Amino acid sequence: MENNNELFFDLFFKNNGEIDLLTGTIAPNQFNQIVRRDSQLSDRSNSKLSIICLNINISKFSILYPSEDIKLALENALIAANFELTKIFRSSDCICRISQLGFWVLVTEVNSDISKKLLKRVAEVLPDYFDIEISHRTKGQSQLDWYSQIDELHFRSN
Repeated sequence: MENNNELFFDLFFKNNGEIDLLTGTIAPNQFNQIVRRDSQLSDRSNSKLSIICLNINISKFSILYPSEDIKLALENALIAANFELTKIFRSSDCICRISQLGFWVLVTEVNSDISKKLLKRVAEVLPDYFDIEISHRTKGQSQLDWYSQIDELHFRSN
């Protein structure tokens, strides 16, 4: 695990306040502002709000890339994943690189039937080393409580 921790710190994870400089996704601060705004709108309009979390499972990944420069392989995997995600999601959905190894995608109006189909589509285009989960926000749930719930899903494997 010590090697994994060093690897996490070495991965390129910088943003300019607006976008992630490796993948071009929305920066976490921008994402938080959008989630806050959309949560308020969702409460007023009774619309659904969900976050899909995608995370590279380092154990699965390192089996596939044991002798390569794993840092470079991870960064390339993140860039490739972002390109695939932008093909799947609507322009109104917000993709954010939220951690060294993963993304959160804010989606609206996703019920359980649509979420199953959406997760299936994501799983079809991303490599097997990605763990994919979804969390639906309940009306009135605070952003902090919702993020806590999503963090448990997102960081479960690493």
